[in-house]
Amino acid sequence: MRDWPPIDDPELLRRLAAGDEDFLALMRGFISSVGPREFGDAEFNRALGYPWPRPPSSFLLDGAGVEHVDAWDDVSTEGRWPLLSFGSNGAPETLIRKFAHLPAAQQRIPVLAGALHDFDVGAAGNPAAYGAFPATLFVSPGTALRASVLFVTAEQLTALTWTEVSYRLGRLDGVRFEPDATGSPDVDHVLAYASRWGSHCVDGNVAALAALPARDRTVPEFTQEQLLDLAATQAIGAGASARDLVAWIYADFAAAAEKIWPLIQPDARPFASERWAPYPALAQPLEE
Repeated sequence: MRDWPPIDDPELLRRLAAGDEDFLALMRGFISSVGPREFGDAEFNRALGYPWPRPPSSFLLDGAGVEHVDAWDDVSTEGRWPLLSFGSNGAPETLIRKFAHLPAAQQRIPVLAGALHDFDVGAAGNPAAYGAFPATLFVSPGTALRASVLFVTAEQLTALTWTEVSYRLGRLDGVRFEPDATGSPDVDHVLAYASRWGSHCVDGNVAALAALPARDRTVPEFTQEQLLDLAATQAIGAGASARDLVAWIYADFAAAAEKIWPLIQPDARPFASERWAPYPALAQPLEE
């Protein structure tokens, strides 16, 4: 389906249409609402483990059940739209959590694995509340990114978009996606999220995420620990480590974010592609 899926929630539409100043105000409000949280080995390992485990092939998620799919012939995508996943939304545990409040029928989703050409995935331009640098897409001619396509209903897209606070929703047309499963549909366009923080850069290059494999990568790749070590040195000082930074994020996310933003945001690279069209939300203020 190439038409835009309907999003009927006025507040979510206002957020999608927000300009830069409104976005920053929204983010400051969200971050200030995150109080101190317990921090230990489990939380640190979760940050380093982003984007978390996912099946090696296509799969069908039904509630908490995961069924591997090698042949797509019996999988229906009627009434669904293709949504590109390159980060945690490809992990079953993430989808289970994000769909938990939906009716049982809306907790079922087919996920098609494959290779997306001429794009890559890097670290977003700010760490998230769970301590990791989340993923964001960037143009990379010649690269083949290991990714997946979620075939979402309008209800599932709304649920996912609510959780993607710092991302724009749009559509990429004319893409080349090579699926793994036999009998799968042609995918020449996808909905996608792009970080409003842009792509995090190190020494003038976008920092690709080593945890997300790609062929013919054109920029250096980094582990989460390497990225967080670098950010810790900038924000805290010489000798500070990834663990120190994630511990600070858990203790006082607002203070950590306010220190990190001006250090790494000036070098972040905004997402740009001639194939991209933003979701047609009406421009209106976040608060009436």
